[in-house]
Amino acid sequence: MDNRKRRGRIESLIGKIFILTLFLILIVNFIVPDKEQSDQENRMLDTMPSLSLASIMNGDFMEQWESYMSDQFVGRNLWRGLKVSLDRIGGSKMENGVYIGKDGQLLEDIAVPDNELFTDNINAVKSFADTYSNTPTTVMLIPDAASILSDSLPAFATVEDQRQMFSMVERGLGDSVNWVDAYSALNKHKTEKLYYKTDHHWTTQGAFYVFQEAAAGLGIDGDVSDNYVSYTVTDSFNGVLASKSGVGLDEKEQIDIYVPTEGDDDVIVNYVDEAKKRTSLYDSSKLETRDKYGVFFGGNTSVMDIRTVSTSQKRLLVVKDSFADCFIPFLTPYYREIVVVDPRYYSGTMTEIMDTYRITDILILYSGNTFMTDNNLSGVFTGE
Repeated sequence: MDNRKRRGRIESLIGKIFILTLFLILIVNFIVPDKEQSDQENRMLDTMPSLSLASIMNGDFMEQWESYMSDQFVGRNLWRGLKVSLDRIGGSKMENGVYIGKDGQLLEDIAVPDNELFTDNINAVKSFADTYSNTPTTVMLIPDAASILSDSLPAFATVEDQRQMFSMVERGLGDSVNWVDAYSALNKHKTEKLYYKTDHHWTTQGAFYVFQEAAAGLGIDGDVSDNYVSYTVTDSFNGVLASKSGVGLDEKEQIDIYVPTEGDDDVIVNYVDEAKKRTSLYDSSKLETRDKYGVFFGGNTSVMDIRTVSTSQKRLLVVKDSFADCFIPFLTPYYREIVVVDPRYYSGTMTEIMDTYRITDILILYSGNTFMTDNNLSGVFTGE
């Protein structure tokens, strides 16, 4: 009987301590100010949701509240780090959708396209190229790291065949465009540093190999392999896959830029919708932040108009995602003007761009995953 009473008192005490702990955590969460951004995860955090009868009735408020509490929970980074450590001890090969590959290589899964979206994107590009048939159009889809670095995937992990997807896009576009085989260009150098270990982007070295492959199709004469020299702008880059997964946060990588070996590379970059200008392709202030990849143009924006000192009379339209940011600097010696549009942030149409600027050439450059999943792409080409 005494043992049962003692056990009952202990269980009661544990229950009271647990309830008190939860109460104290709740109080602390209300006292501590909300954070706007997570530097570790490199993203904005959810803020307190607005309370309304409609949001309560349809369940939106509770979903937003749970997301808000998850983002603003006191000690979140500590608990998140503990979870990742326990997962790693347990042999987990994936964290938050990111594969933890060999030698610390982090890799995003290969996206499986929605058939309707996939078809719409192909048809939209083809229709646009056919409409402006007198303007040469080049398409480059850049394979994601898990496609080229498949040998780095964790044991027994498999991903979709992205090269086969690219072949379907190439066939769908037909003779309407000049297709650049970026997959083969990168695959020949797969033992080199083509992708960051902690980020989903390709490196500038990888971009340079594809530029050499694409140069002739873009109307650039001669061998361009000796036309640029690389410089390291930081050796402390830690990318978004480390932030997303919580793995490799102490890994430091370098970011290189390539500049022409001859000639003047002066430019004026006009950020059209933001009404600001810069006299450089690079934003060095980003090197002081976690988002160091933003050194290229300062990060994502809707429309940029780049004026160069090139003697060429050609004006290039680049429709792109962020993979193009480290590629565009290779193009500035060969075009008088480069107009850059990111459909994810642009609310207009390509017809408006073509009417505003005297475009002579078109380049569509996307990572494979973005092209397969971007529901903005077809709209900017078709206006729908």
